Amino acid sequence: MKLLVLLLNVLWCSYVVAADEKKSLPIAAYTLKLEPGYTQMRAVTGKVIKQHEASLSFEFSGKVQSIHFDQGDWVDIGQVIARQDTQLLEIEKLQLEAEKAKLYAQLKLAKIEQKRFEKLSKKNYSAAQQLDEVTTKIEVISAEHALLDANLQSVAIRLNKSQLIAPFSGLIAQRHVHLGEIASPSKTMVTLLEQNKSQVVLGVPMSLQHSINDTMTVAVSQEQYRAKLLSRGAQVDSLSRTLMMRFELPDDARVYAGELAKMVITTFTEQPGFWIPLSALTDGVRGTWQVYGVKNKTINSIAVNVHYTDGEYAYVSGALSEHPLIVANGLHKVAADITVEVVKTLSSRSL
Repeated sequence: MKLLVLLLNVLWCSYVVAADEKKSLPIAAYTLKLEPGYTQMRAVTGKVIKQHEASLSFEFSGKVQSIHFDQGDWVDIGQVIARQDTQLLEIEKLQLEAEKAKLYAQLKLAKIEQKRFEKLSKKNYSAAQQLDEVTTKIEVISAEHALLDANLQSVAIRLNKSQLIAPFSGLIAQRHVHLGEIASPSKTMVTLLEQNKSQVVLGVPMSLQHSINDTMTVAVSQEQYRAKLLSRGAQVDSLSRTLMMRFELPDDARVYAGELAKMVITTFTEQPGFWIPLSALTDGVRGTWQVYGVKNKTINSIAVNVHYTDGEYAYVSGALSEHPLIVANGLHKVAADITVEVVKTLSSRSL
């Protein structure tokens, strides 16, 4: 009796296993669509610069007497930003002018003497030596007079250079020297930025230089601008190994120097293939990639070549023409040559 019960249990288990083997595995399938090639988007970054950005400093050393504009202020071309103390220059100018007046009086007297000796010489009086001496004296005084004029001109130039004048209209980005400090030519007084003409400098890989058009879209602070190409770069940057290209932004672009700029470069590669979700890819043998093709309710492993991924989809090529569907996800549950049932079909995506 026990033997009969055991035999019946074995037969029942065999029946259940056979029924389970005939049951199909439900899967979600992805529809393949052959594409002539794929579009690749590459983002490059750079920074905003100004066409005119000047670090202004005094040409001569001196004490800062007054500062008329501060950081963030707007200045027009020709306005005085700061002045140096010019007391010593004013005194030097007065001394030179006094010396010039003295020489002028000496020159006037020498010319009077010269005329007197010339009259005596015409009357045959012995005045040749005195005439030569006074003529030489006039020449010396004239030379000293010319030297004083040069010194006065030098003082006038230094007085003019004691004013820091804006070479162009713009915004003072930073002030580096305070009132009462000694400003020297090697010390920057203020940094002046031109606001209207903004540019961006971007590092473009050598392989993408031919994909750059005369007008490109550049993003700065989440704003999109149509930028005009100014320079395609003259040399490769030693650190990034990219061409530093320069673009001009529109005049109404509200950007600041040093802001991050981003540009997306789109390229198209001719390569017949298919876009598939990354969830449909799995590891193959010897470092290859594979997908599972669905045909006649049976799945088969197919080796593919991955050309490009965008983080969500991959562009692949391989022997997929005979398989209109592939397993879309859940690859850890499937294996080759098993029976499946497609319960959901995902449409293809063209990028």
